[in-house]
Amino acid sequence: MKQSTMKSTKSFEFINSHNVMLAAIIMFSVLFMILIIGMLIPLFTDATLDAGWFNNRTMLPTLLLALLLGVCLLLIDVSPTKILINLAIVLVTTVLFVYLSPFHNAAIDVSAPTFLFATLAIIYRIIRLPKLTLRSVSPHIIHIGIVLILIGIVVSTNTRIDGSTVIHDGELGVFDGQPYAVKITGISDRYEGAPYEGQPGSSYVTMIDFELYHGGTLIDRDEVKFITDFKWGQSYATNYVYRSLTEEVFITTKMVEGNYANLYMRTAPWITAVWGGIILMSLGIVLLMYSVRTGKEGAKSAETIKERKKETKKEKRGKREELGNEEEKGDIDRKYEELLQKELSELKAR
Repeated sequence: MKQSTMKSTKSFEFINSHNVMLAAIIMFSVLFMILIIGMLIPLFTDATLDAGWFNNRTMLPTLLLALLLGVCLLLIDVSPTKILINLAIVLVTTVLFVYLSPFHNAAIDVSAPTFLFATLAIIYRIIRLPKLTLRSVSPHIIHIGIVLILIGIVVSTNTRIDGSTVIHDGELGVFDGQPYAVKITGISDRYEGAPYEGQPGSSYVTMIDFELYHGGTLIDRDEVKFITDFKWGQSYATNYVYRSLTEEVFITTKMVEGNYANLYMRTAPWITAVWGGIILMSLGIVLLMYSVRTGKEGAKSAETIKERKKETKKEKRGKREELGNEEEKGDIDRKYEELLQKELSELKAR
C-alpha cells in the first residue's frame, strides 16, 4: 500500500514550483507575442484589428495564467495530488458553466471558475500564514490586484454596450440598450490656430455641449469637440469619460452637421475593477518594498546591537583579567613582604 502511494506521488512530481514558473513565463511570452503581432499587422497590411481580435487570442493564455497563480500559491503546503483534484473540479465546473450559461455570456461563463479558483487560493494562503506581517501579506495584495484586473478586463470587454445616435441641438438622445441618455445643450464652432492656405485658422473646431442623464436624472455636464485639421488633412474628436463605482461611460462624436451631432456612447460595466486592481497591485508593491527596506534596516540595527554587546563583553572580560592580574600581583607582593619580615624576625632572634 505504501509503495503504491509513493509511486502515485512520484508520478506527480512534475507539479513543482520550477515547472509552474516555467509555464507562467511561457504564457507571458505567448501574450507578448500576440500583442506584438497585433500591433505589427496594421503596419505591414491594410487590415485594421479591433479589440475582439486581441480578446479572442489572449483569453486562453490569461485563464492559464490565473490557474498557474492558484497552483503556485497552493504548492507550498498542498500535495500535487490534491492540486490536480482541484484543477479537475475547476475543469468540470467550467464545462457545467458553459452548458448552463449562468451569466449568459460564453467568455464570462468560461472564466468564472478559473478566477474563483485563483481567488480562493489567495484567501487560503492568507489564512495559512503563520503570522500576519507586512512582508507576508503584501505579496497577496498584489495577487488580489492581478485577479481583479483580469476580472475587470474580461467582464467589461464582454458585457459592454455601445452604439451611436444622431441628436438635434436642444433635444434628448436615447441609446439602445443603455440606461444613459444625452441632451445636447449647444453646438458652436470656431477656427483655431494660425491662418493656413486661405483659412482663418489651421483647424476648425466644433464644440458640442451636452448633459448626461441616468434614468432621467442629470448626473453630469461637459463637452466634446469635433476637430478638422487642415494642416494635417484629418478629422478627429475629443472624448468624455464618466466613471462610477460600477461602470464607465465613454462618449465621443462621430460627425457634426449643422445642428445635428452623431454621438457614440460605450458603457463598460466592471471597468472599476481594473482601476481597483491596479491600485491594489501598486499598493502591494509599495508595501512589499517598504517591508523589505525596513527588514534590512532592522537586520542591520540588530547586527549592530550584537556587535556592541560583543564589544561590551570583551571590555568587561578585559577589565576582569586586569583586576585579576592586579590581585595576583598584590598577593605576591604581600607574600614576599611576609617572608621578608619573617626572615628579619629570625635574624633578630639569633
